[in-house]
Amino acid sequence: MSVEQVARDFVANMTNEAKIKSMITPDAMASGGVLPQAIPIMDSMKVVSGLTTAFPDFNLQVQQVTLNGNQATVRVTWGGTQSGPLDLMMPGTAAIPATGKKVSVKDAYIVTVVGDKVSHMEVISPADGGIPAALMQLGVHVPSM
Repeated sequence: MSVEQVARDFVANMTNEAKIKSMITPDAMASGGVLPQAIPIMDSMKVVSGLTTAFPDFNLQVQQVTLNGNQATVRVTWGGTQSGPLDLMMPGTAAIPATGKKVSVKDAYIVTVVGDKVSHMEVISPADGGIPAALMQLGVHVPSM
């Protein structure tokens, strides 16, 4: 399978923990974005789980994939309506009660592929994107982000 296809499939399936587990190397790590340090990819899925709980209609659309050797930069748009509490399950962040507001944000990930598996995912949210942008659209200000 090509680097592009592995990266595209990985990002498109981020809401499916069982699928993700089958797509990563045993030592796969995630970093960047709202993560204060690199952590195992499966631990980072807690953030995704928090998003899908808060946004039951969560949708993620791959917009563009660019390649650089065994790395693919995957640009996406994701969003939904916050009809549940948003708990990012990270130290220093409290759950945000449902607002009923819709969000739509840009995001991007650099996915490193080894063989047919993902070994690293780095969140490289644009300045006007990612979780910080979603929080702004919900009317929440979190200075530490």
